[in-house]
Amino acid sequence: MKLLAKALGAAVAVAAVVTACAAAATLATSSNGLSANKAAVSSCGVTALSVTRDVDNTGNVTQVNVSGIPAACAGETLSVTLVDSANASLGSASGSVPAGGGSLSFASFGATVSATSLSKYVFAVVGA
Repeated sequence: MKLLAKALGAAVAVAAVVTACAAAATLATSSNGLSANKAAVSSCGVTALSVTRDVDNTGNVTQVNVSGIPAACAGETLSVTLVDSANASLGSASGSVPAGGGSLSFASFGATVSATSLSKYVFAVVGA
């Protein structure tokens, strides 16, 4: 009886692995596919952004100003993450790109960010 239970359990495990592999084979692997569908992923043309920051008398970042946002990004959400030298997030903010693109300013990052800890900015643009 124990041998039959072990054999049945092994058969069920093999069937589950085969089913999972078959399902995974249907996923798209190209760079313009998304999930198991073939939805196109496009860019609004962000290739280079200019960034300045404002720092208060205590050395904390009070505002990040992003310019050079293409007009094609209008209405989309631009996110900026302030990152330290260990690639850890110090804070982030997001906002809607205005009509015509141009520039966007962020003044709240969810935490106090020391300018001396800030190593780089990471951006993401997400369409509506």
